[in-house]
Amino acid sequence: MFKELKRKIIHLIGLLIPICYYFFREEDKIIAVFILFSLTVIYFFLELLRLTNKRAQRYFLTHFSPLLRTHEKQKITGTGYYLLSALLSVSLFEKELAIACLSFLVLGDMFAAIIGMRFGRTKILAGKSLEGSLACFIVCLVIGLFVAWLFPTHLNLQIIAVGALTATIVELLPLGIDDNLTIPLISGLVMEILIYVAM
Repeated sequence: MFKELKRKIIHLIGLLIPICYYFFREEDKIIAVFILFSLTVIYFFLELLRLTNKRAQRYFLTHFSPLLRTHEKQKITGTGYYLLSALLSVSLFEKELAIACLSFLVLGDMFAAIIGMRFGRTKILAGKSLEGSLACFIVCLVIGLFVAWLFPTHLNLQIIAVGALTATIVELLPLGIDDNLTIPLISGLVMEILIYVAM
């Protein structure tokens, strides 16, 4: 339990991407995409090296093993999926949506884990709790409202609520795909569609 909580707290570093992206001008989006593309390529190269080179793997496991889930020791880590989802979110979505859905992942997923482990009593699916899912939804809703305040454009309460609910459902469901990838992309896509329909 403590190990998982430690992992989630360290994942707060992932907030650096949406926070930094906030300070990019709209016309500089291509620069943000290039930076994320470069980071993603470098990271996946290092992952390939780790997974194919025994010496690199030993070094990585010696220094970072406490931060890894069991399945990540022989496969791509969640960080790789997060970088990929950040690249795709920034590339495909409006700026406010990219910031919102990436923050949904970092904070919503973290609070779902913390509240679920500490107060989760009502198990609903795949070992996850109602309390954790409610925490995820509330946190994502607050994030969405904050982003809407920062960007008073297309986002309204209905779109934010649906986006927060989508992120919560995706976090809950065992889709078989890393949620570092699915939470931002699916919630961002749903909000993008709702904005398009409302226009």
